[in-house]
Amino acid sequence: MSCWLTSGQVVLSYEFNNSLNETNGLGPALTILGTEGIFVEDTLNEIGSSTKWVYRFDINCGLQFNNTQADGFLGKSYTIELYFLFDELTSWKRVVDWKNRKTDNGAYVYYGQLNFYPYIYSEEAPVLPGEYTYYVVTRDSVSQEVILYTDGLNQIQFTDEYSDAILDNEQVLNFFHDDLVVPDEASSGTVAMLKLYNYVLDTATIRQHFQNLTSQVYGISESDAPHSLNVFPNPASDILHVGFSDMRDKETCLIRLSTLSGKKLISQVTSGDKIAVIDITRLINGCYILEVSTRTNQFHEKVIIQH
Repeated sequence: MSCWLTSGQVVLSYEFNNSLNETNGLGPALTILGTEGIFVEDTLNEIGSSTKWVYRFDINCGLQFNNTQADGFLGKSYTIELYFLFDELTSWKRVVDWKNRKTDNGAYVYYGQLNFYPYIYSEEAPVLPGEYTYYVVTRDSVSQEVILYTDGLNQIQFTDEYSDAILDNEQVLNFFHDDLVVPDEASSGTVAMLKLYNYVLDTATIRQHFQNLTSQVYGISESDAPHSLNVFPNPASDILHVGFSDMRDKETCLIRLSTLSGKKLISQVTSGDKIAVIDITRLINGCYILEVSTRTNQFHEKVIIQH
C-alpha cells in the first residue's frame, strides 16, 4: 500500500461482489476469520428488494482488516460503515473488535440493542434478526467521542477515555468474530457492504448516506465510468438517459444493459452526439450494469432500477 492513504481523506470500500478485495484497489483484501464463508446472491428487501452478492459467514467466524498492510490507514479518528444482518440476536453478538480477541470490550448487538461493552447500550432495540442494518461507528481523536448509529439515527455515544475503540499494537480490526475472554458471543449472518474512512462522518452526512442507501450499498456513488459518460437518473424508474461529452461527433456507440451475472437484457445503437433514451419499465427492481462500447473505448456504469 502507498503512504498517501493516510495523507488525505480516503475511503476504502468492500462490496463483496464475489471478492474480499478492496473495490478501488486502494487497500488490502480482507482476511477470513474462522471457517471460510461463501458468496451468495441475496435479496435486500430493505432497499427496494434489489439482488446483490453478499458474504455469508458462520457462527463466530468473520473478517479482518489489517491496518499494517494499509500503512496505518485507521488512526484515532475514523468511520466504520457496515450493512449486515445477524441471523440470531439472543444475548450479546459481536460486531467489531479492536483488540484482536484479547478483551471483552467492544461493539456488540445485545438482544437487538446497540451496545459498546461495558460502557453503554441503547434503550431501544433497532436491530432485528434476519434483517439488514445500516450500522456506523465513528470516533473523533480530539473529543475521544465514539458514536454508534443505526439507520442514520444517533443511537449511543460515550467518551473513549480508555482507548477501547483504538487498534492496539497488532493493528487488526475484526468483524463478527468474538474475543477469547468470554468467547462465542456471535451470530452467523451476511454482510453486503463495508466502508472504512480515515476521518469522521458527521451526523448529517450519515443520515444522507442512509437516505441514499441503495447507492451506498451498490457503490454507484462512485462512478466506474470516465467523465465522458453521463447516466441519469440513477436510481431510475421508467426511463434511463445516457449522455456523452468529449465524444467524437457522431461516433457510433453500442449500449447494453445487463444483469450482474452478465445476462444481456437491452441492446441498442446510438450516436455519440445524442442522448440515448432507454425504456426500463419492463425490468424488475435491482442493480444492473450499463456497458457503452465505441470503436476505441468501453465504459461501464452501475445502474439501480427502482419503480
